[in-house]
Amino acid sequence: MHTIGQFSKLTQIPIKTLRYYDEIGLLRPAHVRPGTGYRYYTAEQFERLNRILVLKDLGCSLREIHDLVKENVSIRAMLKSKRAELEAHVTRERSRLARAAARLDLLETRDIAIRDSGSWLVASVRDTVPSHDECAGLFDELDWHLKGAPRERHRGVVWHACAPGAVDCEVFEVIPSPIDTGGRVRISETGSQRIASLVYRGDANYAVEYQAMRAWIAASGVAMAGPKREIFLDESATDLQFPIQ
Repeated sequence: MHTIGQFSKLTQIPIKTLRYYDEIGLLRPAHVRPGTGYRYYTAEQFERLNRILVLKDLGCSLREIHDLVKENVSIRAMLKSKRAELEAHVTRERSRLARAAARLDLLETRDIAIRDSGSWLVASVRDTVPSHDECAGLFDELDWHLKGAPRERHRGVVWHACAPGAVDCEVFEVIPSPIDTGGRVRISETGSQRIASLVYRGDANYAVEYQAMRAWIAASGVAMAGPKREIFLDESATDLQFPIQ
């Protein structure tokens, strides 16, 4: 049996820490002398303390250590579980670091944000047209069917697929409530998505903005999770949105 002073000296753990471990039930002494309250430790407490120190070194909180030691989980099982947790954490942090690096590269000219898109009720028309410019005809068709209906005047286009001579696009307008329409107009609710968002002005340099967004996504290590879209904020400002995982 070892007194708390001897145990502290042998393990280099302060007496104050040992008393705290006793209070929270993490490392109870083998014996407490009645009347004096003197604590005594055996070789079993040395083994338990080593297990605690291993788990602390792996980044476990005292609450986690208490539960793991109480359940008498094997060191091997603990290490495998913690390794998986640390690997997942490292992956997340590497992705965060890549995004930070990509943001630094684009910081002087562009702000690309990751946020939720929100969910909207929209009226839309979808078709495959020979070029991007010809999606304007779909807006004319949508306007004709929405004539007289309540409208919020927020509109945009989803680019489902873009190939030479075959552009699958869907133009839409946000509406405040469901309406009856005709023709090819479809009423639907968009689900909220995680997006990378870049707001730019003017149409002249839209290709440059798309290239910047793609470069940022590649550098950030995120993956696309659906077709890109543009939201027209006003006559000159466009919110370019890429859904991401």
